[in-house]
This record gives sequence, structure tokens and C-alpha cells, in this order.
Amino acid sequence: MSTIQKYLYHQMLTHEKRHVSEMRSTNNDSRMTHHRAFTLIELLVVIAIIGVLIGLLLPAVQQVRESARMLSCKNNLKQIGLALHNYHDANRAFPPFFTSSGGNETRIADQTGKSANWCVLILPYMEQSVIYDQWNFDLPPHQNPQRSEQITAFLCPSDSSSSGELCAYAGGNWARGNYGMNVSPCHHGIQDNQSDGGFGAVNSSIRIRDFRDGTSNTVAINELRAGLNKNDLRGCWAMPGLGSGTAAMYNDASRPNSRQPFSDDMENCAVSGSLGTPPMGCYDSQSTGQMTARSQHPSGTQFLMADASTRYVTESINFKGAQNNCGPAEQRGIWQKIHTRNSGEVVGEF
Repeated sequence: MSTIQKYLYHQMLTHEKRHVSEMRSTNNDSRMTHHRAFTLIELLVVIAIIGVLIGLLLPAVQQVRESARMLSCKNNLKQIGLALHNYHDANRAFPPFFTSSGGNETRIADQTGKSANWCVLILPYMEQSVIYDQWNFDLPPHQNPQRSEQITAFLCPSDSSSSGELCAYAGGNWARGNYGMNVSPCHHGIQDNQSDGGFGAVNSSIRIRDFRDGTSNTVAINELRAGLNKNDLRGCWAMPGLGSGTAAMYNDASRPNSRQPFSDDMENCAVSGSLGTPPMGCYDSQSTGQMTARSQHPSGTQFLMADASTRYVTESINFKGAQNNCGPAEQRGIWQKIHTRNSGEVVGEF
């Protein structure tokens, strides 16, 4: 073999070795790259795991948020309780449900003769003197523009509807609220029924000494849910009537958060589209004489006792109520007993 042939043969071998080396390197890089990437199955598994973790964490996050909302609602009730007692100290009695000098007291649409309700009267004791000072007590509430003011202390953050649209009933522009005075738990309407009475009533101011059953055993303020739409009168803080109170808590207005279809007897029920519709059902009436306690808290409601302490009860609280009243005192359930102030019942633990 000549020198030239040897040279060419050597060059050929060198080229082949270089080619083989490059091929191996390329294959190795390809295998390495393939090893680092996710397959479709692996990606789906990771997504599924993340989804499961979110599903497990979301209820916990929601529970923490609701706990914070409940605490805020409880603080609102405590602030209201302090204001009520400061009002009592200044006036030697708790505020009336509202004052009236004429007209149909149980019909909210009739604003004749009605004056400020309990929420308006305690405003100076809740650092809301500006709104109170602007309130014209010579005008009926539906002519006072301050009724449209949203007051944070009257709003439970668990009820998203309460900070929504204003109520259009009885003059309109009523801001929502979530707290109602315990008025006449064992009777329809808003009159004080003495032994079966609650914390207050129309033209009736109760004193601490009037709580024969004890202020720690009598509910002062219940939670209310805001109305389902703008025509629903429930839950209006400045409204004189059961838009800001509870009454007739027996029969179909049973335990807290009652889901019975006719649990609230109120005017405008059919117009509001809430007739017989759980979980806030109502019976269409010429007046508003029955309203039960409700909240958006899970399985229960909070309320303020007459001694300014707060309590929480579940929907399973002991309940007994006759067809047209609470029944004899000795046959009442705990739910009825804690709402009457002067019946001599032994409440016990709840």
C-alpha cells in the first residue's frame, strides 16, 4: 500500500470514529433529555395530587374564614349589648322596639305615626352620633335619608346579602341589618305580653328589674337574615316593625334557621317571590306578625342575652311550641323559655 493510500485510509478511519463518537454523544444527550422531561401520565398524576390537596385544604380555609366572620358577628352583638346597657343607664330603661302614636302598628307599609326604632335610639352609644344627630324625629322613618346608611356594627359578615341592594318596600331605600329585638316570642305581633313578653315591644321600655327570669336567661337580640331580594322587607335596621325584630317563635317558626315554607307571616311575601320558599319561607299576610331567628352560620345562630353576654345555639336546640302560642310555661322548650322574660321557667343549661 502506497503512502497516499495509507493516508487516505487513516483519514477514513478517523472520520468514521468521529462520526461514531458524535452519534453516541447525540444518543446519550437524547436519552438524558428524554429522562428529564415529564410524560403525560406523570403530568396528570401531579395535577391530580394538587387537586386532591386543594380539595382537602379548601374546607379548612373556608372554616377558618367562617370562624373569623362569626367572631366579627359576635363582636357586633357585644357592641350592641354595651350600647343597650349604656342607654339603660342614661334613660333608666332599655329602648322600646319603636314608638308609635297611631296607624297600624303591625303593618310596616303603614308608616303613619311611627317613629324611630331601637337601632336608631342606640346610635349615640355606638359611636354613630353623626347619623343620630341628622335623624329628624319629627318625620316618620321612611322619610329620613339616614335609613339608607350601611352601619357595619349592624351587619353580620356571614350574610353576604345584608350588604347588597337596599330594600324597596315601605318607602324604599332601607339599608339592611342582621339583628332584631326579641319582641313577643309567644304571640303574633309586637305588643308587650307581660309574662310572655320579650326584651321590648312597641311603646314599651323594659327595665332590668322586669326580668323575673333573669337577664342571663332572656334573649335580647336575635340574628336575622337579610331579605332574599329588594322587595323582601326582612332585615332592615331602621325599619319600625319586624324588619328589625323577631316575634311568634313557635309552630312553623320553630327552631333557629327554620326552613319551613310558611315560617314568617309578613306583608308583601307574594310580591317578593318568597311565598312558601325555603329556607326563608313566608306566609303572605296583611301585616307582619311573625319573624324567626336566622343566620348564615353553619347549623345555628348567635344571639345577645339581656345581660350583654353572647351565646350560640345549634338548630337542634330543644323546641316545643303549641299551634297558636308557646303553650303552658311548664311545657315549653328551651328555645321558648330563653325568649320570655317573666314566666318563672327554669331554663337550665343550653
